[in-house]
Amino acid sequence: MRALLAPPAIAATAIALVLAACAKPAPPPGPDRAAEARAAFGDQLEAYQGKPFADLVTSYGEPTTRKPASDGGTVAVWSRRGNAIVDGKEIVQDCDVTAFVDQKGVVSGIVAGGSTLFCARSFVPTRREAPAQSPLYSGPSVGGSSDSTALPGAHGALPPPF
Repeated sequence: MRALLAPPAIAATAIALVLAACAKPAPPPGPDRAAEARAAFGDQLEAYQGKPFADLVTSYGEPTTRKPASDGGTVAVWSRRGNAIVDGKEIVQDCDVTAFVDQKGVVSGIVAGGSTLFCARSFVPTRREAPAQSPLYSGPSVGGSSDSTALPGAHGALPPPF
């Protein structure tokens, strides 16, 4: 009985090996289409590190929330909310920028969370020179955005942080 089962098992193994050899490898991942927005947003936030908290307020207005920190400093959060249409569906977008401010009023840390593209559109100031634009992130337009793709909560042209 055992001799009768062996040939089908060998045949099945051989077929599986042939099919595996013919399979095409998965294509490499495409380019990171949010990389430009992430870099611009990161550079923008990094510029405030070690600067007076007042510079953030000048650029972005009063924070949405401000709470005392356990070390005597302040934790300030700017929240932006908006919507985008993706494949005909309305998608809620958000971005929160949190600044940790020491007792002297200096930004000791700054982090953000939310949609990378929405964060960049909401917090990165207008560019003076427009570099090559990616299909997903075009950055804020010079003079603020006046087209229908503007996201609510974006501040148009923001002054430089220094």
